Amino acid sequence: MKKLISAILFLLPVAAFAAGGEVTYPNDKVNVNYGDKASLQNGAKLFVNYCQGCHSMEYVRYSRVAQDLDLTEEQAQQLILGEGKLGDTMDKSMDPDLAKKWFGVNPLDLSMVARVRGNDWVYNYLRAFYIDKSRPFDVNNTVFPGVGMPHILADLQGLQMKSDDLLAVEEIISSGKARIDELKATVKDKEASAGAVEKAQEAIAKLENEIHEAEQEIAEISRQGKMFTIVEEGSMTPEEYDHAVRDLVAFMAYTANPVKLKSKEIGLWSLLFLLILLVLAYFLKKEFWKDIKKK
Repeated sequence: MKKLISAILFLLPVAAFAAGGEVTYPNDKVNVNYGDKASLQNGAKLFVNYCQGCHSMEYVRYSRVAQDLDLTEEQAQQLILGEGKLGDTMDKSMDPDLAKKWFGVNPLDLSMVARVRGNDWVYNYLRAFYIDKSRPFDVNNTVFPGVGMPHILADLQGLQMKSDDLLAVEEIISSGKARIDELKATVKDKEASAGAVEKAQEAIAKLENEIHEAEQEIAEISRQGKMFTIVEEGSMTPEEYDHAVRDLVAFMAYTANPVKLKSKEIGLWSLLFLLILLVLAYFLKKEFWKDIKKK
């Protein structure tokens, strides 16, 4: 329990930033259909094959997954790593000490990541890796800049770089912010003349407007799907990869809230029960008031 609380507390600042702070791109929405068992089954397969080597889901048992996703015993056994058993939790195969040595930190448990981060954040994060030779694993991420993990799905998606359009707009924003910092120094300079300060303030306002327009342009580039350019193709087309990521996110959304699969069904039966109770209460009320009216 302490591990779960620690993981949630560690992730909350970033989740709050993503939810209420600066918008990150891509910023697409993902529709998770909890009733699509085929999607959830494919997501479970992708998680085991690509994620579970480093990340665990120690609050989720294989048996519960098999039951909820209508897996046969044979299908359930295919999900289990090593010599694990059906009743085991979905622990990672990597040794925690080695993971800390290789990555600098023991990768977090992902049981609750979809609830903490949000489905849309996870969906966009897994689609936003791009080549960056300055990073330890030669990749970075526009949703999580400075990410410390490799692009584990690169063989499916391929490798991509930021598009020329995106790079040009980012250069406008970067140079604009650098110039604003210089102008702010002039504004704060007590020895600067009133005229120089006024010109600096006008220039700052103009640059801030240009940066705002550039940020809107990035949003438009994102909407058009032109943020990245594929430089090395993967085994999937972009459409197939997006579909696979949606399945993976759906599975992670399920593990973060397993009761979601049953909640709709329970809600419908509850409403039906209340409706029947309402009818009985109505006739009971009529029966009571019949005697009162006679008196």
